[in-house]
Amino acid sequence: MAILKGPMKLEGRVGDLIFYRRGNKTCCRSMPVYKPGSMTTASKQSAGEFGQASKAGKLFRQALSGLWPTPQDSGMVNRLNKTMYSALRADTRPRGQRVITPAALKEALKNFRFNNKAVPNIQVSCTREKGQLRIHMPEQWVQRLKRPRYASHVQVQVAALAMDAATGACRKVATVTDCVALDASHTGVLPMLQSPPDPRLTTVVLLQLRFIKEEANGQIYSSAEKTGMLSCIIEVLLPEKKLKPAANERPVAIARKKPRVVEAIAAPPGRKTSTPAPQSHSFHESPS
Repeated sequence: MAILKGPMKLEGRVGDLIFYRRGNKTCCRSMPVYKPGSMTTASKQSAGEFGQASKAGKLFRQALSGLWPTPQDSGMVNRLNKTMYSALRADTRPRGQRVITPAALKEALKNFRFNNKAVPNIQVSCTREKGQLRIHMPEQWVQRLKRPRYASHVQVQVAALAMDAATGACRKVATVTDCVALDASHTGVLPMLQSPPDPRLTTVVLLQLRFIKEEANGQIYSSAEKTGMLSCIIEVLLPEKKLKPAANERPVAIARKKPRVVEAIAAPPGRKTSTPAPQSHSFHESPS
């Protein structure tokens, strides 16, 4: 790998060379050459699993778009994909058949930061109570914050996402916002959030602290410093109910009782009997 140290800045492909940015450096690498059959079966399986983890990370980022401005650093996408891939590799199935389980997602995503420039110095937790989510802020959390210069208020935003990485479902469920002056005290109690209506999905709870400045004319400006916007995952709640069996698993057939056959009694000679006509019955069986 070559590193360009001169004033010339390049990005993209030039012939067989690829120029790309890594942090504050411009790097260069040669174009890889793939031959037919060069990838082994294990390499194809690993590539497929990494693609599955990258897709899960993309679904997560798409659910966040439009929610609030996320302070992304240059390596956020790679860090999120790596985190999803580590959650997928925690599965005990053979390579090529592994999926992202809720337990592995809880272990990997908790305390994930979208902005590495802002480090949280308070511990925020979340609990589920009767179909709602309660956010627990520590005592005197406003005074513990490392505030940037000229900041007068801090905006607290909490969001809940319902995520199922196995099926590719990820959507916003509820949000709550509060604004607190930095020179005032706060009780640490935020409004309750609505829990996902489907108890089979994993709930991801996110927190964002955004420092703002209020001018004398009432205008509000966000802090220009990178440390002025903290966005992280505070809790991952496991599903309350387990998923149903897969569609290809057929349920166990229940043995039905055979219909009872009643033998006809012979009528005495010379007497005519009227035999009732058989009635047609239609049975609608549920598909197995």
